[in-house]
Amino acid sequence: MPYGIHEVRLDQALSSYLQTWKECNARVMDQTLHSDPDWISEHFKHSGNVVSDLDQLDFSEPPRCPPKPTKKENVGIYLIEDGKEIVGVVPYVTDRRQLICGLGNFTVAKFPLRVVCLRSRNNIPAEAAAYDTVIQQILRSNSDAIYVSNVRTDSFFWNYLLNSPLIGGWFKFYQRKGPLPHLFIRLEGSFDNYMKKFTAKTRKNRFREIRLLQECGNVQLQRVTQASEIDGYLEAAIEISKRTWQFDRGWGLRDPEIVASKLQFLAQRGWLRSYLLKCGDTPCAFMLGHQYGSRFYTEFAGADYRWKDRSVGSVILLLVLQDLFKENTPQFYDFGNYAKWQEYYATESYPESSAWLFRRRAYPLVTGSIYHACSVASIRTGALLERLQLKSRVRKLLWPKALPGSPRC
Repeated sequence: MPYGIHEVRLDQALSSYLQTWKECNARVMDQTLHSDPDWISEHFKHSGNVVSDLDQLDFSEPPRCPPKPTKKENVGIYLIEDGKEIVGVVPYVTDRRQLICGLGNFTVAKFPLRVVCLRSRNNIPAEAAAYDTVIQQILRSNSDAIYVSNVRTDSFFWNYLLNSPLIGGWFKFYQRKGPLPHLFIRLEGSFDNYMKKFTAKTRKNRFREIRLLQECGNVQLQRVTQASEIDGYLEAAIEISKRTWQFDRGWGLRDPEIVASKLQFLAQRGWLRSYLLKCGDTPCAFMLGHQYGSRFYTEFAGADYRWKDRSVGSVILLLVLQDLFKENTPQFYDFGNYAKWQEYYATESYPESSAWLFRRRAYPLVTGSIYHACSVASIRTGALLERLQLKSRVRKLLWPKALPGSPRC
């Protein structure tokens, strides 16, 4: 018997499906906060909410797409039905986006596309027929492309994307980069045992960074989990965010009201777990995070560049790890999207990748070809600069910034 499908938008009567959605999620291990129906409703409750760097949604905007308001009517779920029973729920975002084709940080062209962004973790039966049902529904929407991000390459979903006759017949598959490791720390045993993964010299250097910071004042790590702690924490975090490299590039904590609302939501459900590092009375670094299920995840972090010489970014991470190992410990510290520095701290990983599916029609295929060509040129240029050891110098030229001096101790 074929699967059925029912589509419900967030601006419709979604409440009647919330319990079914939660029951479907409960059947799948390691669901993330960004799969939670209450969180998705909270995130998009404001009309014109923006999927931003802060949110790190699994079904976020494709790379190189600038932040753009996502209306509630463009967010929804596909309910997969087996007879009268709902056996899966797939959240999605669909909207018109600007696909930016560039060489490094220089824009060559922009193309508007009707894109459907799917979650990477889909709690539907691992059967081609179930996924075919979702893809056929997307085809009815007349979209130009599908974007999927951070899919485990050892999963049924990834194998389906590569080998499905339906995908191959209707879409051109494009993977900008090969698989990257999704890194995490297994929080088992003690912090001291975890530190044994490093050499004696490395351990000495990490603890020396803490001692050097203590020369400037009493080092304090504040853990924030309660609603009553949010206002003071957020005030300090926003001021730090203004003095970070992320803020200079248009990211960071730029909407205090929305951020405060989300932190309150997390606190009310016991999911909030954020940190603030102080030296004396001066806040110098923060981590905005949550603990959901078996995982701790950092949504956003920032270090005041005036404290760069005191390695406050490294210090706060080390102190947070100490706290995670001894207090209300989750099973994993999940790093989320890959960055090279994470390899230094991680204990385990699994491979994941992202992909475009461009509809086999003239406009999407031409757009995809241009995007592909620019991506290949950009990647090769970056690799060449890396080999010539010029990449960091070029980056500094592209993002010049006069840094204030470090605080005096």
